[in-house]
Amino acid sequence: EMCEAAIARGLTSVCFTEHVEFDPADFGYGFFDYDRYRAGIQEARARYGHILRIGMGAEVSFTSKKVDEIRDFLANHEFDFVLGSLHMIDELFIGGDEYFEGRTEEEVYAPYWAELAAMASSGLFKRIGHLDYLKQAHPPTWGPFSFEHWRDHIARVLEAILASGAIIEVNTSGIRKGLGEPFPSWEIIELYKALGGVSVTMGSDAHRPWHVAGYFDIVGARLEQMGLAVLGPETLSPGFDQ
Repeated sequence: EMCEAAIARGLTSVCFTEHVEFDPADFGYGFFDYDRYRAGIQEARARYGHILRIGMGAEVSFTSKKVDEIRDFLANHEFDFVLGSLHMIDELFIGGDEYFEGRTEEEVYAPYWAELAAMASSGLFKRIGHLDYLKQAHPPTWGPFSFEHWRDHIARVLEAILASGAIIEVNTSGIRKGLGEPFPSWEIIELYKALGGVSVTMGSDAHRPWHVAGYFDIVGARLEQMGLAVLGPETLSPGFDQ
């Protein structure tokens, strides 16, 4: 269904990024099965490969407590595309209310930016996914998220990303979720460019066929206006779909 949706959208390539979790508290922990996943990709390539390039990617959930384990996993498993992202802090899902409960804004965001900087500095990933993901659960009672208040923290994350030779993912699902902007925000993307970022990759975080390539036209056009090159997985991975 995902491949058919990609073809219907006019895409010539698609990359699946199956979640790989390393925090036992994550509800998806233990679900990933490399051999089963690879078999599914090969089946899709056999069926659709004549009209669609299909990549086998992974979205790896980072935790600074498992750096060596993540490094070993990546060294022993072959993927066309790997995206590093952050979903859990203190064994809590950062995209839900539970992480915010009983905490001040400083207690929520300071550890988040610090863990993102640790992920970038680890050198594990060349693509960093959906920065500012936790804003989807930002309590309305706190008022709008203040980019200026956290600007220095965000800049340190972006500088670490650029210093490692990585690029950011612009994830269009923020618009789909009603936030009015992608992950990360346009302010963060502008800061990324100001600090020397020249290219990004773009993803729709599609968990359903109707999510595939959602808002790519709108977001892609704005990124182009900003002078940022949008690199697809097939561009970033020379051995893509081989």
